[in-house]
Amino acid sequence: MVFRYLCVLVALLLMFPLSTGRDETKRAKVLLLGPTDQLPVTGSWLESDPLTSPTYVPSNTHLTTLQGVQIQKYIRLYFPRNYDRLLEFEYIMITGVEIYQYTQTQQQMLHDAVLEEGLGSVQSRSVQSMADFIAHPWAESIVSDMFPNDADRVVSDRYSWENLFVRYVINTNPNVPPIFTPYKDLEGVGGTLTEATTVIAIPKEGAVVTSYVVGGFPQGFPGIYPDPGFRSPGWMPQTMFWRYGNGTTWTHHDVPGAGAWDAARNPYAPDMILAEFLFATGREMPNDVVLVHRLRGKFANFLSQKNFIYSLLDFIDKFGANSGPVISKMKDISGVADRGRSAYVRQDYSESMSIIEGAIVDLEALRSETMNLKDRALFWIYLIEWMVVSGAFLLSGYAIWSLMVRRKLYQEIGVTRLTTVE
Repeated sequence: MVFRYLCVLVALLLMFPLSTGRDETKRAKVLLLGPTDQLPVTGSWLESDPLTSPTYVPSNTHLTTLQGVQIQKYIRLYFPRNYDRLLEFEYIMITGVEIYQYTQTQQQMLHDAVLEEGLGSVQSRSVQSMADFIAHPWAESIVSDMFPNDADRVVSDRYSWENLFVRYVINTNPNVPPIFTPYKDLEGVGGTLTEATTVIAIPKEGAVVTSYVVGGFPQGFPGIYPDPGFRSPGWMPQTMFWRYGNGTTWTHHDVPGAGAWDAARNPYAPDMILAEFLFATGREMPNDVVLVHRLRGKFANFLSQKNFIYSLLDFIDKFGANSGPVISKMKDISGVADRGRSAYVRQDYSESMSIIEGAIVDLEALRSETMNLKDRALFWIYLIEWMVVSGAFLLSGYAIWSLMVRRKLYQEIGVTRLTTVE
């Protein structure tokens, strides 16, 4: 009898799988902490991706015009007010922060959200900065404990290096999950020799190094699963992850927009950042990374064209244009694009590509229609301008012709001569 009940229970569990607590129809919220010059770089990657929605929290005064009072004001405004609000996010990105700008309670919230609740997280530039007054407080913070980088060892060594010529190597050890290996042979990824100003990273015990930065470092750190070509000294971790409690966290040796994360040099840098997000949040890794890269570009193109049309409508509305039909069509096209986003969130990339390509075709036609509407709305302005310019041209031409050619107003001057009075 007991065996029968167990069989029924197992069958029910298979029919109705346990919920992950994640709404698969909504964009994942990402908390983005960092300096004002780097937030737009990573934020633009997250905003253009249909899966992620960033919330920005400026957290650095170094090399900016912001003061500590202003940073703390931003933190009060944009950092989650309580622990429950923090748990609405799935991922935390910490890039070059001054951790002492956060209260001990806020630092504990970040730590516990990863350790106990399983949020994913990534932190960039090893100990956050080449500046001692930022790096040492980071190493002392409880927040640094949850990352695979041994911050205490880093700051006790020479951790900053300038003007090194380095190349990047993706770890091909078969025990390393295939997070970056699908990008290995793509143009711009790895292998390129560049001049870098960087900060070293030292893996903690159990950390998995997924890529290396190779250069003139006097040390080398392999991680738990070293690349078959690993050599020491000279091979330094570029990216690495580990499990911390219920969460997965990442460390980068450098910041987005620099080195291997320079999208101008490596066009797949945003994709690799988002691959880390997928892995840390327990999502499946894409089989065709080139398809997903192209798909993200399609969504970015759609968003750009959509914003252009709305800005154009805002302009021509001031001239009394009837923008209702365009707005109605835009609503329909956006609904189609939303279906593409839903497919993307479900990781049905082929269906998403088919839908968004159709939406872009319709959007391009709507853009042409909006341009025609703009031309009609500005017709009278163009006409008045033409009449004013033409009238001024004709008037000046007539005046010149009358004065210089016909000499209509010209009067011959009489000849004067001296006369003698007798």
